[in-house]
Amino acid sequence: MTIVILTKVFFSALALVIAYVIHKVIMKSIDRFMSTFGREIKAPKTLSLLIAFLVYGFAVAGVLSIWDVNLTPYLTGLGISGVVLGLAFQEPLTNFLSGILVLVTRKVFEGEVVDIDGQSGTVDIIKMNHTHLVTFDGKLVLIPNRKVWSGTVTKFWPGKYRRNEIDVTVDYSTDMKLVESVLKKVLEDEPLVIKDESVMNMVVFKSFDASGVTYTVKFWAERETFIDSLNAVALRIKKYFDEYGISIPFTIVEVRNKN
Repeated sequence: MTIVILTKVFFSALALVIAYVIHKVIMKSIDRFMSTFGREIKAPKTLSLLIAFLVYGFAVAGVLSIWDVNLTPYLTGLGISGVVLGLAFQEPLTNFLSGILVLVTRKVFEGEVVDIDGQSGTVDIIKMNHTHLVTFDGKLVLIPNRKVWSGTVTKFWPGKYRRNEIDVTVDYSTDMKLVESVLKKVLEDEPLVIKDESVMNMVVFKSFDASGVTYTVKFWAERETFIDSLNAVALRIKKYFDEYGISIPFTIVEVRNKN
């Protein structure tokens, strides 16, 4: 009897080990296949999770077969409790099916920068029940897949370029045509600003404010240099304003004593 149990334990462990090896081999084969075409797997974590779900599912079925476990009597004996379990698993099942729809339709995918119902960050992995979102300040947010599927998703980088904006206020005494020409020169001279026929960089009047005239400088940048381009344009604006004698006003508070 002991030998039979040990044998079953051995083959059960062997089935799980084989499943582990098969999972690793499949992932390496996919990675090698993609490398031959000079491409990378766009969602390696999510793909690995799906393959593991299938492989280990077969392994568990094999282990149950080794131990001669027949699930039919258990399923038949559930009776009214099956309804209770159905209600209890309604939410997880909805999330599971929504996760499959998200993966198939690629509504969001691994590594994408998105906003999901007010939560912004980078998609880390799409699991069976939740999508893991890493916020810009390093927090991990677990969003139920049903919310991802049915909610509003804003993609920050749908294309290669994205527009950036800087508001600049100048003194009322400054020639407005000079300001416009200097700001356009900034966009032309800055190498991190995209000069492409598919995009349009512009300088737009915004408003007459209490301390001066405000312009909005709109320019396009690549994802890799999006923040750097913002800093570079701001520094170049200050440098050119100093060279052309254009002053940026600051608020002055005047206090009067009636006595």
